[in-house]
Amino acid sequence: MGLHAQRLQGWRRAAVYAVVFLVAWQVVQSVSQVFYPWNELSPVYPVIALDVLVLIYLGWRWWPLIPVAGLMHWAILERGSSAIWPTLAVQLAVGVTFALAVRYVLDVRRVSLPLRNLRDVAWFCGVLAVIAPFVAAVCAVSLLVAIGFINTEDVPTHISRFVMGDATGIMVVVPAVVTFVGWKQLRPPAEHVDPPIIEFWISVAATAAFVLAGTWLTAATREPSLDLSFLPLSWLAIRYGIRGAAVGIATAYVMATAIHIALGISPSMLQSQGFLFASSLMALLLAGLTNERWELLAKMQRRAYVDELTGLPNRERLLEWLGNHQDVAIVLVIMDVDDMRLLNQGVGRIAADHVLRQMALRMRSTFPSSHFVARISADEFAVAVVDERSPHAIMAELRQFFDAPFEADGSRVFISVAMGAVRMSRAGPGDEMLRKADLALDRAKVTPSRMMVYSPDLAAGESTSLVGELHRAVEQGELVPFYQPIFVFDAATQTWRLAGAEALLRWLHPERGVVSPASFIELLERLAIGEHVGWKVMEQSLLQVREWRREIPDFRIWVNLFARQVLERRCAQRIQELLERCGTEADSLVVEINESVVASDERDVAALVGSLRTLGVLTAIDDFGTGGSSLGRVRDVPADVLKIDRSFVNKSEVDHKAKAVAATVVRLARELGMTVVAEGVENAMQLEVMQETGCEYVQGYLLGHPLPADLFVRTFMHVDQASSL
Repeated sequence: MGLHAQRLQGWRRAAVYAVVFLVAWQVVQSVSQVFYPWNELSPVYPVIALDVLVLIYLGWRWWPLIPVAGLMHWAILERGSSAIWPTLAVQLAVGVTFALAVRYVLDVRRVSLPLRNLRDVAWFCGVLAVIAPFVAAVCAVSLLVAIGFINTEDVPTHISRFVMGDATGIMVVVPAVVTFVGWKQLRPPAEHVDPPIIEFWISVAATAAFVLAGTWLTAATREPSLDLSFLPLSWLAIRYGIRGAAVGIATAYVMATAIHIALGISPSMLQSQGFLFASSLMALLLAGLTNERWELLAKMQRRAYVDELTGLPNRERLLEWLGNHQDVAIVLVIMDVDDMRLLNQGVGRIAADHVLRQMALRMRSTFPSSHFVARISADEFAVAVVDERSPHAIMAELRQFFDAPFEADGSRVFISVAMGAVRMSRAGPGDEMLRKADLALDRAKVTPSRMMVYSPDLAAGESTSLVGELHRAVEQGELVPFYQPIFVFDAATQTWRLAGAEALLRWLHPERGVVSPASFIELLERLAIGEHVGWKVMEQSLLQVREWRREIPDFRIWVNLFARQVLERRCAQRIQELLERCGTEADSLVVEINESVVASDERDVAALVGSLRTLGVLTAIDDFGTGGSSLGRVRDVPADVLKIDRSFVNKSEVDHKAKAVAATVVRLARELGMTVVAEGVENAMQLEVMQETGCEYVQGYLLGHPLPADLFVRTFMHVDQASSL
């Protein structure tokens, strides 16, 4: 259908609505005038509500229909009378005023219809049911005075009659109609449990009965007796929201009108109008609050079980799903996105987040409904499926999902993942399955296939009890620094002398004795307590070096930082605070940063090294040659020391190629202005080779094993430091 045809169809539809409005206006006005002897006995003036509804659904620009409807009514029923000018004056005032009011409420304030929350109710009632009727009444009465239709002394009476009738009509009829029209749009959130339907109809019946009895008593006794009707009406609004309020308001209006017509009474008109206006306002406000409470609870529910970025279920929802499927065979696969940090740095976080959303969308659209897909952490997704197949077959199927590239800021990027899976014939607790899949994922990250299925031997390598033991060890102070000596070659005396010591963490286990860091250091670094331990070791080492410097003034302590510490924004500030607290000179500390951390966060590490240099603290790149870095990249990090990994030193005494590599690294590092330390010197020939290559500093088992502070002092501090080794 072309644009012209669409416009023509729209105009035809609007024309039909306009005709329906003009006809309905005549009918409603005529019915209302049946009760004219009692000054329009109906508790509300329904024609004004019809005016507002046509402006809402046809648009505010159709306001001329209102004066046209008034003129049609005069032409049909009152032709020959002088009422044409009063009718035109009133309808013009109503049409213009309410057209502006509707435009302001819908276009400027963006109030949604049907009304959905407290804000919408407040703007609708405040502008359309209070301000607009008053302005329209003042304008209409002013025009009637100007044409001599009413006397000046009657102005207050006519304004109050106009305002009360119009305001009540709008407040009662319009919200009810727009709510019934948009009934399906006001369904409560899926998480909301509706009360029993019988309760709803009992509340509606109670509202009708209370209004009926209250209206009759008010007319009979001349005492206001409608207040009790607020109770069931409030209950409907609180329990059923806007929809309950709409039904209650409509019920109250029908019953109040019916009893007035049946009894033919008018003295209680003002009380009825006041009741209907106040009760409708109260019900809508309470309903707005109820709807907002529903939305808030739904939002909290979604946040508790839905990942905000991707819209996928989160970890808690996955655990719930696993708990509901404990009687069937389940395969759980956890996928970890490789190099997510590098992706963030390469394309930016916004584009990287877009990639994650694409992954979620592709998973939901590609995987069958039997696959439960969740995002359980920043770069981890989980897929759980009720399936009798092997985990290997399912992981191979999932691997194909990543064959196609993703879009990232106008570029196509390929994503790879590591996968850990577990299969259980009868699923146990959800957290147990997740733990096993996590163990498999950790092993998968260091295997060429990047896939691993859980088996009991994986748990043997990393027992869950070790985590608890580490927490206990930290609390009991069992993790302590040992010190391994570092020697420097003194060209003047042609001897190696003690220059410092590296603080190395050891676990003084109450049952197993001294535990090597190889069995716990990797796990400790992943735990949050690792950062606490790292700062504790640095504090102890700074206090120790302050004492040792009294005997060897240029003695330095070398302290390793965990990756968590390096990436902490306040790292340099915390080191400065520790130096000040311990009363230790800055040049007595050498901070060691592992080369793998330098390679993954070169820019942040460079900034940290620069800050430490400003403090007077030296920095060393540790384990050079194991983290995939190069001297070209190290050049951009202004470190002071390069610690050559033992792999460069090993066999250098018997393999001329190994010796050549070590010599090259030493020469290039010195050209970059860096001091070189050789790690892992284990025999005299290796020491001699390192001396020949020009390496000034060495450490290793040949020179000394890591020792507690007291043994270190007795072994190395109380001997002739200038003696030849």
